[in-house]
Parts: sequence; C-alpha cells; structure tokens
Amino acid sequence: MEVNDIYDLGLKFDDSGTTWKILGGYKFMKYFAAELEYIDVGDAEDSWREESGPYFAEADATIGLSGFNASAVGILPLGEKFSVFGKLGFIMWDADFELEGDTNLPEFEGVDLSDKGTDDGTDISWGIGAGFDFTDNFGVRLEYQSFEIEDTDAALLSGSVLWMF
Repeated sequence: MEVNDIYDLGLKFDDSGTTWKILGGYKFMKYFAAELEYIDVGDAEDSWREESGPYFAEADATIGLSGFNASAVGILPLGEKFSVFGKLGFIMWDADFELEGDTNLPEFEGVDLSDKGTDDGTDISWGIGAGFDFTDNFGVRLEYQSFEIEDTDAALLSGSVLWMF
C-alpha cells in the first residue's frame, strides 16, 4: 500500500499542528539566494466511516511527513531593512502511514484491514514571504510554503529567526 491508496478510501486530511524546520542558505547577490531546509510537518490524522443498512466500513489513518527542500529564492528589497521574496524548488520527502480498518461486510470476514508502511518521492515546492533585518546579522521573516506531494497539497505558514554571517 502507498500513501495514495489511503486517499482512495475517501480520507481527506485537513489537519494542523506544530511543524518545525531548520534552514541554511547562501545569498549570491542582493536579489538571489539558494536555500536548503529540513522540514518535519508532524502527523496528520483522519477518520472515515460508511454505513449501509446493517453493514459498515471504517478506517482511521495517520500520515507523518518530513523531507529536505531545496529552493532558488528571488528577493525584492523594499528599503534598507525590509524585503519580500518568492521561492521555487523541490522537496525530497518521506512519509510514514498507518491505517486501522474495520468492517462487518461478509466478504471481508477474517481479513485484517490494518496496514503500516512508508513512501517517498520528489515533488515541486514554492513559497512567498517577507523579511525584516534588524542588523546585518539578525533578522526575522514570515513565510508561506506549499508542497505538491503526489496528488496532495501540504501547506506551511512559518515564522523564522535568521542569523546571517
């Protein structure tokens, strides 16, 4: 079973939680940089149940996602200390999933509907944001990132503290 098989069940993951990332980058010039990030988006959980008369089928699923994201960053300075940016890149991701299922349908009697597994891949990522530099070495930024992982979109809104050298 792969991650997409879980979506075939009709599960729609719409979860939010605590995510963390660590990033490093190099600013080649005033308008262009490159970044490499490790991102751990935590676990998303969802449940599904369908009933028809005396019969039912249900599933609980959890997906955990992490990966390395590499991006080219275009920067537009708006004054001495403030800038906006856009980035485009790719994420090399790993996903762990667990599915717990149950049904009383006669054709599935005695069948274990639970499964665990992993999946991985490489997909497109993009982001936009704004930054403010308090000094030449210290700044903050607010960023929205989107990761188009297989047939699913994962989004991340983050605030970061930057130390630049």
